[in-house]
Amino acid sequence: MQVKLNVIVAATAALLAGSLQAQELVVKIGHVGPTSGGIAHLGKDNENGARMAI
Repeated sequence: MQVKLNVIVAATAALLAGSLQAQELVVKIGHVGPTSGGIAHLGKDNENGARMAI
């Protein structure tokens, strides 16, 4: 009886581990900065830095 229980627990753990790996993680990154005008280069520099970090 103990062997059957161990097999069932191991199979359940394997199924749960497989389903956890199948999940897709989405991370959204927001950016606020000037995109036009005389200081637009500052906002674009920040945006490009975030893109490079990804």
